[in-house]
Amino acid sequence: MGKRTLIAQAPFTMLVGATRQGSDPSLGPAGNPDVVISTYTQQMVPEVAGRGPVCTYPGIKGTTTRMGLLTGASANATGTITVNAVPAILGPTTIHLGEYVLTSDVDFVVDPASGSNTATTLAAAINNLPGYSAPVPGAAVVTVSGPTGPIGNEVVFTAGGVSPYLFVFSPLDSMGSAQPVIGPPTIT
Repeated sequence: MGKRTLIAQAPFTMLVGATRQGSDPSLGPAGNPDVVISTYTQQMVPEVAGRGPVCTYPGIKGTTTRMGLLTGASANATGTITVNAVPAILGPTTIHLGEYVLTSDVDFVVDPASGSNTATTLAAAINNLPGYSAPVPGAAVVTVSGPTGPIGNEVVFTAGGVSPYLFVFSPLDSMGSAQPVIGPPTIT
C-alpha cells in the first residue's frame, strides 16, 4: 500500500521489584514489605522510515517508536463520506485518503443534480486506490475501508479545495475502528 508502516517487535517481560515500603531485614518478616509489582510486559512498535500512508499522527515519519501491547484481531479502518443531496461544487474539491488525493471532475464526476450519483463515482474512484475499497453505495453515503493496524486509525480522511463542505466525513480527520491497536502495558 503506502510508504509508512509500523513493525511490532515481540512482547517482552521485565522483572520489577516494587514494594509497598522500604525493607529492613533486621525486623524479620515484618521488615520485608509486600511486593506490589513483579512484572512489566510491553512491546516496542517502531515506524519504518518512509513507509505507509499520510497520517494525522504528529511525529516525524520514521522516527517514532510507540510502546504498549498490541490488542485485538486484525481489522480494517473504516469511515463514511456523505455527499450533500445537491452537490453544487464551485471549483476543484479534493478528497484526501492517506497518501491519495481525489479531485472532483478529474478522478470522480460530480453530478449537480444527484448526491447519489456523485457518491457512486466517488466510490468507483476509491476502489481504484491500492489498499482502499468502497462498495457501490445505494444512497449518498460512501463507506470506505482502509489499512489495518494502529496506522489505520491515523490515516488522513478529509476534504479540501474550493467546496469541502459538500462532503461530510465520519469520523472527522482520520479513519477509525482499525485493529489491532496499541494498548497499555501489562503490569502484575
